Amino acid sequence: MRLFLAINLPEELKKKLFELGRPLASMGDVKPVEEENIHLTLKFLGEAEPGDVMPLLEKIKFVAFEVSLKGLGAFPNPNRARVVWVGCEKGAQEIAALHKVIEAALSRFEKDRDFHPHATLARVRFLGDKVAMADFLNKNKNLEFGSFRAASFDLMKSELERSGPKYGVVKSFSSV
Repeated sequence: MRLFLAINLPEELKKKLFELGRPLASMGDVKPVEEENIHLTLKFLGEAEPGDVMPLLEKIKFVAFEVSLKGLGAFPNPNRARVVWVGCEKGAQEIAALHKVIEAALSRFEKDRDFHPHATLARVRFLGDKVAMADFLNKNKNLEFGSFRAASFDLMKSELERSGPKYGVVKSFSSV
């Protein structure tokens, strides 16, 4: 089963981010993330069995924290965008610390090289209008989307279907 760890966003934030990302589809072969799938990824595990990782994840202790989402960017950079993302302002250090604890607990999985707390807004296969993308990112680089309290993280499954991936919560792990 394809698994990953995420902090799921409140529905109103997902809706706001999804609506913002709609114009991206007109800039080339750009696929906005489906509204229900927008989240903050903590770690991609790949093919694994939930029973193998749940006991390790249950030992993780963390204190709930505030997260605020602000600004847009692109990996690897705006001129060669492959992923358009929404950044974390408040809570970024706490997310990075939680990621580090998860990495240590799940040491048998490949380590992430450059972890950057973000929510993926769209994936870019081919960028047809670099000027429009640069303008879009620049216009929204300081836009504030809202905040929420991160009081849990989720073990998620990803099932690939013709219409795109379908994500589901396998188990939630709450803060102390």
